[in-house]
Amino acid sequence: MMTNLQKEFFKRLKIPAKEITFNDLDEILLKMGLTLPYENLDIMAGTIKNISKNNLVEKLLIQKRGGLCYELNSLLYYFLMDCGFQVYKVAGTVYDLYDNKWKPDDGHVILILNHNHKDYVIDAGFASHLPLHPVPFNGEVISSQTGEYRIRKRTTRKGTHILEMRKGANGESTNFLQSEPSHEWKIGYAFTLDPIDEKKVNNIQKVIVEHKESPFNKGAITCKLTDYGHVSLTNKNYTETFKGTKNKSPIESKDYARILRESFGITQVKYVGKTLERG
Repeated sequence: MMTNLQKEFFKRLKIPAKEITFNDLDEILLKMGLTLPYENLDIMAGTIKNISKNNLVEKLLIQKRGGLCYELNSLLYYFLMDCGFQVYKVAGTVYDLYDNKWKPDDGHVILILNHNHKDYVIDAGFASHLPLHPVPFNGEVISSQTGEYRIRKRTTRKGTHILEMRKGANGESTNFLQSEPSHEWKIGYAFTLDPIDEKKVNNIQKVIVEHKESPFNKGAITCKLTDYGHVSLTNKNYTETFKGTKNKSPIESKDYARILRESFGITQVKYVGKTLERG
């Protein structure tokens, strides 16, 4: 019998309820990227809640909000578990391509899924850097509208494996907080294969909320994929990327709530008016 989470998940993504197979994951990941915004509005409003299945269903599915990696990928984890997949959560550390340094340790949550005795990274929460397909551990290059991705076994100070990314063959790319891939392979994040539980996920949220080097406590940021690129919104600017062409426009504070509603479907307007300088 289908769980309530599955029913609400299908409804939110506007996908007919059905039994999900591995081949359906591409559609699920694309629909998530197009539907669920990547956003930190609760952090800026001081209204964060513990990460739990019930709280995620309420926020992301019922209230039609978005969230950060630990929310988006945790929701996907619960959905995939309900669908019968072998999947677990792990922690990663993101590499900042703009400043060429590691971001706070274990600040990223991703999923590892086993199918037919092969492991894949599943990530629906890496801002606009979304593979939109399961990424296998065998080094195969996965292409999407945001670029190319691969997994390599490589020991770093931050883990045993890395996800790398670069621009696609036809220039496919994306930009988040000026962290944009080049035509060369660059580290997106490093990770270990150690499973993490809900307690660890909540600790990761605490780091993201409180760490002085976290980019997500500096100002409101919302982004989402579109059919031909992506859109992002800060308190200062609205940026739209269409087929590789980026158009960044300054906004006035009175326009923020309208753009948030029209472009991202979010009606929450209570946020702290700080400015994210790299937005």
